[in-house]
Amino acid sequence: MKEFFKGILVFCGASIVSLIFLWFLFLYSFGYSIWLSVTLKKWYACFQFLWRMIDGTFATIGYLLYQIGYSQDLLWNVYGEAIEDATTAKEDTNFSQKNITVSASIGKLEIDNKLNKSGRVISEILNIAFWQKQHAKDSWLFLKAKEELKENYFKKKVD
Repeated sequence: MKEFFKGILVFCGASIVSLIFLWFLFLYSFGYSIWLSVTLKKWYACFQFLWRMIDGTFATIGYLLYQIGYSQDLLWNVYGEAIEDATTAKEDTNFSQKNITVSASIGKLEIDNKLNKSGRVISEILNIAFWQKQHAKDSWLFLKAKEELKENYFKKKVD
């Protein structure tokens, strides 16, 4: 539940900051692009700068859409009992746990050699869908590496 309230707080704070400053940042960058053309005496410098702004905006929107899709995957895992039953006979798995994707849950089962036939088929479908050789395994290994990095990064130093 704390993640929910933290998310609301960050979203509201970022929205307020955006409302206050984003228009200024846009106008400043637009004016800078014109100034850049005049000072560099290159008529196309303005368009190069504007293209970077447009490209960056679309990259940000793409990242946002990716994060929404990733969040949906996390939710599928929370409600993933049916996927668990379809992929393994094992009951004590990472399905129904928060902050783990379906791919990572399947990857853990694959590493432990606990997938049934349909689980192996689903893993192969994930490989094809994501154009990877071992998507599910790599998802689990990536999750573990990320957790270790966070633990080492946020570990408090005692002197």
